[in-house]
Amino acid sequence: MTPPDLRILALIDAKLLPPEVQAPFDHWRIWRARDAVATVVRRRVANILPIVQTYLERLEVADTEETIFQGLYAITEVVEVHRARIGLHGDYIVLIMSNQINPWGVLEFQHDFANPPPQVSEAAALLWGLCEQHNVLVSALLTRVKDPLLDALNDYYAVYPLINKPL
Repeated sequence: MTPPDLRILALIDAKLLPPEVQAPFDHWRIWRARDAVATVVRRRVANILPIVQTYLERLEVADTEETIFQGLYAITEVVEVHRARIGLHGDYIVLIMSNQINPWGVLEFQHDFANPPPQVSEAAALLWGLCEQHNVLVSALLTRVKDPLLDALNDYYAVYPLINKPL
């Protein structure tokens, strides 16, 4: 399957999308970060440490952006304190969180446009859907972005065009 046009992610990074697109996307990626961190910690904990279990349960029931971020950072600290017993460290938890919250940063780090990580493709697909739903002119907004990664993506798509090119 061909990944969606990843250039749309530049608009999230540049904060150029209208609120009716930006807000649902921000909501989605924060909840995705919560779920990804909770899944990784739950796999490792296996009920061996009650304190970790408590913080994990708090994170899983967090239902606002503020409480999710508080829970993410709290679980990171608890994991770091018990890193030898859990087999995880806080930096790994922060990496998982940032991989979900910042798909443009992940793309910039990896520069693998042909095989982007699943969370990057999912983010781009969701954004395309939201932009189409709200009639956002993505191509016009992209002309306002000056970014070396966007230039690299444009060069990539010039050589390897998308099958269903949305721009």
